[in-house]
This record gives sequence, structure tokens and C-alpha cells, in this order.
Amino acid sequence: MLIRNASIVDLSQGTVTDDGFCYVDGSTIASVGSGSIGKSHGHGRHGGAFRDNEEIIDADGAYLIPGLVNLHAHTAMAPLRGTAEDVTPEDWFNRHVWIFEKNLTPQDVYWGTLLGALEMLTSGVTCVADHYFHMDHAFRAFQRSGMRANIAQAVFGVGDDTEQKLQDAIAFTEEYHHADPRITVSFGPHSPYLCPPEFLRKIVKEAERIGVRMHTHVSETAKQVAQSIAHNGKTPVAVLKDTGVLRGGSLLAHAYHATDEDMTLIRESGAVVAHCPTTYMRFGDMTDFLPRAQKTGLVLGLGSDGAASNSTMSLFRTARDAALLAKLATGNPEEGSLGSVLPLLTSGGRALGLPNYGEVRPGAPADLVLIRKNTPAMNPGYSVAADLLYAIQEHNVDTVIVDGKIVVKHGRHVSIDHKTVYDKNRELVERIAQHTSDSPMQVFNG
Repeated sequence: MLIRNASIVDLSQGTVTDDGFCYVDGSTIASVGSGSIGKSHGHGRHGGAFRDNEEIIDADGAYLIPGLVNLHAHTAMAPLRGTAEDVTPEDWFNRHVWIFEKNLTPQDVYWGTLLGALEMLTSGVTCVADHYFHMDHAFRAFQRSGMRANIAQAVFGVGDDTEQKLQDAIAFTEEYHHADPRITVSFGPHSPYLCPPEFLRKIVKEAERIGVRMHTHVSETAKQVAQSIAHNGKTPVAVLKDTGVLRGGSLLAHAYHATDEDMTLIRESGAVVAHCPTTYMRFGDMTDFLPRAQKTGLVLGLGSDGAASNSTMSLFRTARDAALLAKLATGNPEEGSLGSVLPLLTSGGRALGLPNYGEVRPGAPADLVLIRKNTPAMNPGYSVAADLLYAIQEHNVDTVIVDGKIVVKHGRHVSIDHKTVYDKNRELVERIAQHTSDSPMQVFNG
């Protein structure tokens, strides 16, 4: 596959190479450059022969960027968008979301995941770290969508049938760990507040035995931190350290109320953090997490969280919120700068252990996005970096390539009927909304 006549954007530097080309060989970028390229002037000098049947994409000057990485999501929550608005975190969980989720079927998770995957792909997200239930059905949805994913079966350490649910999560992890090279698997202990220390230690042993990472929530609210100190004598992050969860490769969703000491522990452990600013803003919770985390040297990526707390799976919007929250929380307009936030759109790839992810260069995975710039919001184009962070809209995303294959063309998935997915999700949310008198699946108190 040859992409030519593109404006190649380096998100880490904010620079643009015009009249660029990118040659993809299989699932990998083989060569990148600028200027004329074609059969008559020898692709061979850039690496590899130019084949007669080569697929050619004329970008017509569109921006070419690496695929975006959503480092923390509950993709199957897409049909729950709009079901819990203008409420406290306690009511969000206990009176809305955990009641809805209690009534989700495995097939609901399939269709919800497919809706979320469509939304992410058509907004330029090529890879996601997903944490939810019935993940065998989510696996099928991600396979069908063509998206890259790391999936974790959520498991609670309190409530009914905890041991059986742990065994189910172990069985899922063992079965799907090597089932598809594009989809990897993690263990998903929900959080220190819903997984007692001994339960977490069991999961650590199983993760070590199978050879997978862990993906958990931690220190989402100030109340969680205070309760952990009162009950355990230490912060939630310190609990993760003591139980062995805090280690290289572990993915921590939020850590939004991590203390300075917690941040040092996270950095020294090699764990990575998914920052989900829109969720915090929706709950009226403002801290200077991002500037502190970047100054501490944490490995960070951006997460959308679920659509019930964010309303969108767009990582461009998440990045914009991250920048604005950093400025507002510190009262300093120099925080949340273009140079500090734009790289977070793709840094989740390396956080997930994907070599060279998030770059348009030889040897990197061929996960790529073409962005139309001939729209009002992307003009006059004085600062491409600022346009990508603050001005871009989802309809600017034209073509999305994952693993060297086109999955989105002209803003539509190439093989999935959008209307069918929309209809299925409307049906399922109408059905589960009828069970509003049920008790929640767990109790949130923080």
C-alpha cells in the first residue's frame, strides 16, 4: 500500500512534512519520505519493490498521523450514553450505571462494543485498552471491527460468587491470551476498594503464571484515598504496591488523586497511568494531576473511560479536555501545552508494550489515520498542532488503517453496516432501562 501526497504530522514535535509518502508492506511501515515516488522512479531505493498491483491512496494533501490510542475504556458502555447525567459519582454508580450493567447480556456487550469500536475507529482511534464484562463477546466485536485492542475481564473481590468469577476470568485469560495477534489480554481486578488485598494477591499470581499485565482502577476520588488510609493505613496506590499489582506494565486507570508519594511509587514501579479528564470534569472534580504527573515523569496516556461518564469515545476531545483542565486547575495557561498533550494521543501504544507505536516511520505498525484539512474548522491551518488539539471534528477523519488494512474509508467502516449496529443498541438500551427498580451490582461509596 502506498499513501502519497500527504502532509505527514509528527505529533511529538508538532512538525509537518508536506508532499509526503508512506509505503506500507504488510502490517508494517516500510518507508517514509517526501517528494515524487512511483514506479518510474524506483520505490526500491526507499526499501522494497513497488508491485504492479499496489494499492495506492492519494491523500490529496490530507494530514497523515499515527493511529490514536485510548488507554482506558469501557467500550460496551456506548449504549449507556446519556443514562446518568448531572449526578454525583455515588448516584452515577448506585442509582444508574450499576443497575443498567447488571441487566446487560453477553450479546448486549457484543453490540455495545461494536458501537464503541465504530465510534473510536471513525474518530481516528486504532487501539484501545478495554476493561469490562463478558469479554469473550467483546473479543468477537473487536475482531470484526478490525481494531487493535488489549482486553481485560473485570472482576470484583467482594459480593456474590467471587471465587467463581475469578476462575471465569482466569479461564477467559488463558483461552484468549494468544487467540489473535491483534488482540491481547490482561487481568482486570476492578480496584483496591472492591478487591481485598488477598484477592489482589491471587490475581497477581495468576497474571505471573499466564504472563499477562493487569489493568485496574485506582484513586479515582479523594474520598477513596481517605477511606483507604482510614481502613488500611495507606493509600490505594500503596495497597497496589504491597499486593504486587503495582509493577512494570500494569495499567492504572485514573490515579487522579494520587499523592506525590504515590506518583513516585508509580514511576519507580514502571506502571503506566491512563488519564481520563472528561470523567473528572463531568463530576465537578478538578485537580492538577496532569502537570504533576508529567513533572514526576510518569508514563501516561489518555483514556475516554466509558460513554456513560464521557458521552464520547473521541480521543481528540479527551486531549482537548486534558489541556483545558490542566490550565484551569493550575490557573496557568502555560500548562497543558500543545507539546505536552498532543503526544499523549498515541503514547498509550508504547505504554501497552507495542514497539514504535505512535510514529509514522519505518518499522512502526501500519496503524494510520488520514485527516481531511479542507474543512472550515481546519483552516487557515496556521498551527497544525493547535488545529489537531482544539479545532478538529470527528468528520475530519477520512481514512483509518489498522495493521496495514483499511477499516474506515470516507468516514464509514468498510465492512460493518452502521445502521444495524445503531438499531441493535437502541433496542438493548430500551430493554435494560425497564429494570430501574433493581439493586446495583455493587455498591460505590467513594
